[in-house]
Amino acid sequence: MDGYYEHSRDVEKTPSCWRSVNNTCFPHFHSCVEITYVTEGSLDYVLNGHGGTARAGQVIVAPSYTAHYFSTPKSSGSIVLTVPLDYVPSFRKLIARRTFCRLIWGDPDPQSELLHSLEKLTGLCTMKGGNPPELLTKGYLYTVLGILTDCLGLTENEEGTDAFLARDILQYLDQHYRFDVTLETLAARFGYSKSRFSHLFHAYFGCGIPEYINTLRCRSAALLLTQESASLTSAAMNSGFESMRTFYRSFKKSFGISPSEYLKEKRGREPDDMLHNPFYLSGGVLSRRDPGSGETTGEEMSE
Repeated sequence: MDGYYEHSRDVEKTPSCWRSVNNTCFPHFHSCVEITYVTEGSLDYVLNGHGGTARAGQVIVAPSYTAHYFSTPKSSGSIVLTVPLDYVPSFRKLIARRTFCRLIWGDPDPQSELLHSLEKLTGLCTMKGGNPPELLTKGYLYTVLGILTDCLGLTENEEGTDAFLARDILQYLDQHYRFDVTLETLAARFGYSKSRFSHLFHAYFGCGIPEYINTLRCRSAALLLTQESASLTSAAMNSGFESMRTFYRSFKKSFGISPSEYLKEKRGREPDDMLHNPFYLSGGVLSRRDPGSGETTGEEMSE
């Protein structure tokens, strides 16, 4: 798993849109609005601790700073769109103090303008050269956002405890995972009993606290290995692991391969490869995006 504030997504100034196969990702949040249109199969989702299953023709919307994650029970195909609000100032102004009334919607028309616009955006955002025509891109974007705003409705944004607690937990862990973070310290930090906080954490993020923290540490170690040419020991210790045995076990569980194998495969690639997309992790699932195809695939890795 990979639960964190997705800083790499927030430094992007333009939208991203791609086709995903067997979508699986760890709990995360960002300032972008994320829209997932399921085109085939079914996709399990959790938004701020509330989950369900979306099927072909259904759309999942994760508003700004909404903690969310996905998993594929059998197989799924989807189109994923992330929209930086600064890129669509009129929409940003519209939802400044509002949020969507619903976050799930079923598109009744398989040949709808919504799906057509998403398919066009996929082509534009994955075209060679990486600079799609701005006016054309914004035209399709506003079409998508306009349809969803009309169909889902908007309501005054009341900062509910659930949404902001999930965000605050992720943000805190993203800043402190290198230290000795325990259930006791987290429960005290957020004002809950240990049992209640443990229950909330699992409900929000679908895993236990040690697993979550160790995966954050694995992600950090992977970045150090590929971008700073750190040794395995240095990467592990500087990411918060106290023993190499725990590091190797956690890394293999998260990435499906050993640190040495990962290093051999990844070293030498562009830094953005690691930051933006090559691995979305969830309990041994290794998910890759092929930059040339605009498609992400997830495949189960053995222990």
